[in-house]
Order: sequence, then structure tokens, then C-alpha cells
Amino acid sequence: MIVNRVFLLFFIFSFCFPLFSQNFFRIKTDFTIKAKTPTGQQQLTVGKIYYDKNIKQIVYDISFPEKEIWVQKDTTLFKIVNSKIVSKQNIPNMVEFTIYHLVLNGKLADYGLKNTNFKLKKVEKVEKSIISTWEPPSEFKKVIGDILMMNENQQLTGIVFKNIKDEVVSKQFFRNYVRIKGLSFPMELIKENYINGKRIYEITTFSNVIVNDYSSNKYDYKIPKGK
Repeated sequence: MIVNRVFLLFFIFSFCFPLFSQNFFRIKTDFTIKAKTPTGQQQLTVGKIYYDKNIKQIVYDISFPEKEIWVQKDTTLFKIVNSKIVSKQNIPNMVEFTIYHLVLNGKLADYGLKNTNFKLKKVEKVEKSIISTWEPPSEFKKVIGDILMMNENQQLTGIVFKNIKDEVVSKQFFRNYVRIKGLSFPMELIKENYINGKRIYEITTFSNVIVNDYSSNKYDYKIPKGK
């Protein structure tokens, strides 16, 4: 398909001006995750999420299948049971690219890429959607490939991550947006990850979303010392 310059200009223009003047800094939400492994095993996780963009720490207060706390901080995911660390896992530092951080900063529509070194190289119009292709900076081209985004009505509806072989390694779909204090929040997040040719499928549904909540101290959850 031929890139239409009108769509390209519209896409860039739509992200040139800040959408929010109020200071949104916290999100609290109930969540349910239904996951399906490559072997067909189904898993269910239920709990609450607390995120403060100034602390940059995601706290998962899990109530099912077992009561425990997960804390995602910098490059570590802590699993805490009865106020004791039972495991630690090294993970990429992607907190600023979670929907919680992006929504609070009004950047979910472009997944925060506009303020990075990624280059917008192509924009296409497909029916009601705008498909944009973002090229990674030269220092990342040996690690990751292009990122494709789908937007409709200035809302992010899908994003696809590719590797350097131009193979799809991950997909995310954002559905059922609602307005909360002026913020646009997707109440359903679908993830598909491909590892060694096998697909891991996950659906997260959110409910009872609260912005700028002051009722809990779990946003600044103190990670226990130890293991």
C-alpha cells in the first residue's frame, strides 16, 4: 500500500500537543488474568494492581490462586509471601512502557515511542485504522526489529513487536476503552508471545479503576530485606 502523506501528517499532528493538564500520578485497579500455555494448560490469577508513576514500582496484590505480593521494580520482579521474599527474577526494565505509566502520562496512543529514538517511517490507512511502522534506532537494530501500531479514533488498539528477522515475537491488543477523570483506559489487554515457535496467550481484564487514589499505602510497598 502507498503511504498517504495526509495520513502521515495527521498522525504526527495528533501527538504534537499535550492532552492532559491535570497531574495524574496513580492508578489502582482490580485485575483478572487468564493465560493459556503452549501445552494447553490454563491459569487464572486475580488481584489488585497499584502503580505510582513517581515511584515507578508496580505492586500486584494477588488473592488467587494464592495470597502473595509481586513487586516489579527496575530490573527485578520480587515474589513475596508472608512478608518474605521467596523468589527474584531478572526482567527488562519496562515499567515506563506499561499501560499504567503510559496512561497516566497521556502517551498510550503512541506507546511512548514519540519521545524515544524510534523513527516513524511509514503510515497506512486500512479501513478505519491507521497503521504506523516504527524503526528502532541504530544501536538497537541488532536486537529488535520494527514495531507496528494500530490506532483508531486516536486510541491505540494494537501493537506488534518484531525481531531482527522481521518475525513477530509479541502482539498486544487494547480493547474496551473507558474514560476515567479524563483519562482513556483500556479495560481489556490481550497479549500473545511467541517463544521458540510456541504461543503463550493471555487476557487481562480490569475493573474498579481508580485514578489518584489516596486510600492505600501499597503504592510504596517496602520490599523486605533478605533473599
